[in-house]
Amino acid sequence: MSTLALALAAAWPADGARPVVVEADAAGGDLAVRFGLSDMAGLLTLAAGARQDGAEAGLDGCTQEVPGGLRVVVAPTGMDQAAPCVAEIAAHPAVLRGESDSEGTVLLDLGHLGAAASRELAQAADQLVLVTRGSKDALAHVAARPEWLAAAEPELVVVGECRYAEADVAKALEMEAGQSHLVPWDARAGAALGGAGRLSERRWRRSPLARAAARLARHLAGVETGSRGGGLAEELAQVATGALHGPALDPAGEGGAR
Repeated sequence: MSTLALALAAAWPADGARPVVVEADAAGGDLAVRFGLSDMAGLLTLAAGARQDGAEAGLDGCTQEVPGGLRVVVAPTGMDQAAPCVAEIAAHPAVLRGESDSEGTVLLDLGHLGAAASRELAQAADQLVLVTRGSKDALAHVAARPEWLAAAEPELVVVGECRYAEADVAKALEMEAGQSHLVPWDARAGAALGGAGRLSERRWRRSPLARAAARLARHLAGVETGSRGGGLAEELAQVATGALHGPALDPAGEGGAR
């Protein structure tokens, strides 16, 4: 889910301030380890600010950048620290709005919605996106979603191989046709966003994951599909070709993650 959140942030249509990915997973985060960031300057600091009505630090003061310029708020790796942070932010969701001069899009990566605080944040969101695999058993879990989740009318993103069409998935899960989205998995692109390698800009532009993320980002932002996205060509390519942890590309652009 964090990989998809990063891809969406990179592909998000330009609307002023750059989007922020907030890793609010009560089970603990991955991004700090993935990109070699400090987990002491992210969700921990944001939660401390929420307790003090913003006296400690607002959203802007808790962000760090990953290669390519994407802004992230990383969660502590351990659940013992992450869960109380998520609960504190759920009790004070206004802390996620940022400063008045930099309001923009916040992409919350909530992980699994098992914790009560995670459900509270999900219900407070302007838009809710469920992410699942395309297997029959994974889709069955979505079909058995609780009443509050069904009432929220979430968008559904099916990542990876799926034998069913988007319209068929939506109909079977009692969703509107436009609420179901298939996002093909791309191991090369996923490895680059996962900090395990990098690809040439040309390969990124051809990546099924990158293209699907661009379409989904425009849909969620309410931007016409045919309009210029603005973020994907530059920012996502920079993430892919930037100085991530992994082998460098050779001059022909064929090295790194494949």
